Amino acid sequence: MHGKLRIRQRDLMNQDVVGRALFSVTGVVLLASGLPLLFAADVVAAWLNLPGAAGELAVQLIASGLLGLGAVNFWSRGQFVGGIYGRPLGLGNLLCFLSAWASLGRAVGAGVLPPSMWVAVVLSAVLTLAFAWRLFFWRPDGRVGRVSGT
Repeated sequence: MHGKLRIRQRDLMNQDVVGRALFSVTGVVLLASGLPLLFAADVVAAWLNLPGAAGELAVQLIASGLLGLGAVNFWSRGQFVGGIYGRPLGLGNLLCFLSAWASLGRAVGAGVLPPSMWVAVVLSAVLTLAFAWRLFFWRPDGRVGRVSGT
């Protein structure tokens, strides 16, 4: 029985193409977003109208968070988004993209950021909804419904 359960879990993980893609895509997006913020912090700070060393420091701190979460996502791409090990990582991603969606959406809507940032707002919204679906409604056995314990 225990051997069959182990094989079934492995089969489910191999079949979870969407979850693997979600962690892979978010890993690449976060890493690609963080690298310019880290290495061109002065340019990004000036573009965001944050002059001086304090602006550069703020941009580099944002870069460190994006790079850290991106690396963890990319190396965890074989995990379920839910489950024992993937639930904390999925929740971290959900909160990251939810706050990005709300903050960027508000700033772009108020005219603080340029309209081209709507791309980041829409991407954050899509990733927020994807992680929410995977954490709270998706089940590895194919059934749909609220997952217990959430």
